Amino acid sequence: MKKAIFLSLILVGFTAMTTQIVLMREFLIVFYGNEVSLGFILASWLIWGAVGSWFLGRFSDRFRARIAFFSLCQLALSILLPLSVLAIRSIKPILGIFTGEIVPLFPIFLSSFVILAPLCSLLGFMFSLGCRIYDHTSSSPATKIGIVYVLEAIGAMSGGLLTGFILIRLFNSFQILGILGLLNVLVGFLLQLNSPQTRFKSSFVTGLTIFLILGMAGLIFRGWDNLHQYSLYKQWKDYKLLASENSIYGNIAIVEREGQDSFYYNGLHLYTLQDRLTSEEAVHFNLLEHPNPKKILLVGGGVGGLIEEITKHPIEKVDYLELDPLIIKMAKAYLHRAYSSSLDDPRVEIKHLDGRFFIKRAERIYDCIIIHLGDPYTAQLNRYYTVEFFKEMKNILSKDGIVSFAVTSSENYISRQLGDFLRSVYFSLREVFEDVKVIPGDTAYFLACPKVGILTYDYKILMERARERKLDIKYVREYYLFSKLSEERIAYIENSLKKKNKVKINYDFRPISYYYDIIFWTTRFSGSLFTKILSGTSESKIWGFSGVIYLLIFLYSLLKIKDREEYKKITLLAVATTGFSEITFQMLVLLSFQIIYGYVFYKLGIILTSFMIGLTLGGYWITKILAKLKNDFSIFIWTQVSICLYPLILALFFGLFSQAKGEVISWLGAHILFPFLPIIAGFIGGFQFPLANKIYLSKNEEIGQVAGLNYGMDLLGSCLGALLAGAFLIPILGIPKTCWVVAIMNLMVLIGLLLSLSGQLKYAKGIGLKNIFLHFLKNIAILNPLNFKGR
Repeated sequence: MKKAIFLSLILVGFTAMTTQIVLMREFLIVFYGNEVSLGFILASWLIWGAVGSWFLGRFSDRFRARIAFFSLCQLALSILLPLSVLAIRSIKPILGIFTGEIVPLFPIFLSSFVILAPLCSLLGFMFSLGCRIYDHTSSSPATKIGIVYVLEAIGAMSGGLLTGFILIRLFNSFQILGILGLLNVLVGFLLQLNSPQTRFKSSFVTGLTIFLILGMAGLIFRGWDNLHQYSLYKQWKDYKLLASENSIYGNIAIVEREGQDSFYYNGLHLYTLQDRLTSEEAVHFNLLEHPNPKKILLVGGGVGGLIEEITKHPIEKVDYLELDPLIIKMAKAYLHRAYSSSLDDPRVEIKHLDGRFFIKRAERIYDCIIIHLGDPYTAQLNRYYTVEFFKEMKNILSKDGIVSFAVTSSENYISRQLGDFLRSVYFSLREVFEDVKVIPGDTAYFLACPKVGILTYDYKILMERARERKLDIKYVREYYLFSKLSEERIAYIENSLKKKNKVKINYDFRPISYYYDIIFWTTRFSGSLFTKILSGTSESKIWGFSGVIYLLIFLYSLLKIKDREEYKKITLLAVATTGFSEITFQMLVLLSFQIIYGYVFYKLGIILTSFMIGLTLGGYWITKILAKLKNDFSIFIWTQVSICLYPLILALFFGLFSQAKGEVISWLGAHILFPFLPIIAGFIGGFQFPLANKIYLSKNEEIGQVAGLNYGMDLLGSCLGALLAGAFLIPILGIPKTCWVVAIMNLMVLIGLLLSLSGQLKYAKGIGLKNIFLHFLKNIAILNPLNFKGR
């Protein structure tokens, strides 16, 4: 029986992590995938997890047939998992939103909130109920909660690794969740067979057997595959779906409409074949500006026709960077030979590397660099529009070399929000390059050169070069360039861009262009409340709001120490702020790793897994010694001290390694130190949670309620972190100052904990505050984590 319970609890964590990976990818395909929309989706996940563990968890103490009810939850999971995918893929048809159309923020939040409600509530409730079904195996209530927490963390760690690196490559979403559902039914079946509770046992065994047979039949007779195909065709109902495949990086779909084939990456339009205008603009605006381009670097877009246009010039070499090899593979497999033949040109070398990673380490000098990645609508893409990246490109350019990229603009009217975004990019580029020119239009093409006198707005010079090179150009010709480069249009775009106002420059560790782009994006939805909030937010307001929060934490602490029992509630606040901090730390570490070393996917996976390893180790160690600990509250304060110091260490670490140039130091940072950072954060969180449960738990009958309450506070804190860190703190304050905001917040909680300790001592011994403080210093100076009962 004990093994069946162990397996069931591990499977809860495995199910939660695997499902989160699969469903987040499905949401990405439907919605615009920047940090704001992802934050809303993740917030919905965490809110309902908190409701399940906190609100529903209180009922877990009242059930008698707990094991039977847990098996019923496993059965419900097996049904909800595929239904959730089907619901996500039906969002746009139900809401009447066309494929490729940007979805407003409110429908994103509402649909994810509704779809995730039953599944996430159930998973949260199963944690609380799991703490009760494990009840009979241990004498210490807090230890029981700690063991369940560790088992779930082990399952989550395993699920993240297996799903992220193996299952996603081999199976579609319905197959993965179908198999996961069968595992839950099977483990529920084993749990019932070994259960000492006889009530409903025969009925559950019969029901679970039927579901096992049905699930196996679905796998054998390709029922899951048919459901997958049906839902895909419904999702892409406005198009003819040619192919949809997954890689470890994302989902790639090729669709056809009105004789044109288009690539979609995680639901976002990459490029459309036969869109010759876009291909010609992206290539010839750059290469015609250069008097004699020979060596070309292209980052993204090659399959969309850019390689074909580049090879029309008398070039010698093209290095084409495309991170995901599946894009090339699908282009060659599904598209007409005429569209992919240019990829086989002997002058073209395809490299499956992150663009920034390659450019930072490149030894070859290029005449032209073309970045074709779209707007910096995510923090990850923002790395390609910072001052630091522009410097890296300049280092591999010839003295008269040219770089170019394109972002969204407007032909005739540039709004304040769009202007702020464009100016941020423009002035960041001007920080590095001597000459910067912008070709206006609905897409603005930025051209930059380290030498003045190379770039020109004179269309006659450009067309003379086109004739000399005997280029087959359909759109970028005299009549087109005459209109595009007219004096009026050039004057309008330059006047709009050169009004610097209070626009900030875009740096790696302060990704402000990404923030301006989010504001511009939200203006597409008229009357958006979020647009007003974003536009009205500034660094001074964030610090002012943070100051109010710090004050409220302090006042809350003062109120709680007046009651002898109320002091325990300060630990709940600590758990919530730790949840906020932990998810912020994850974002900071991932973004900083990308900035410093480039996007190396498997290492990012290792970083994410490292956090779960730390969580497991911290939870395991404290659970093992929990019953022997003498001064729980003092030890809890030590964990709070560590979570105050950790963000300051992060800020120092990021600063040092961003400046590091030696190969040895760089290798140590990428392979050892960065993967180790999340282990520390995870260890602190994993250590603190079981300890908080022991402090707050007063009697054995409250196990489910207390476990759910603490887990719910952790999830609510994480929810706020997911929403605020990516959308406000990191882009507006930058990474170092975000570390300080989190450190000060945790410092205020630490002060609250110290006040609570003072209140305890006051009640216990009736001594003054001075003696209380001296007593506290004496008590913790000898490192109370080593002070066990009986020593």
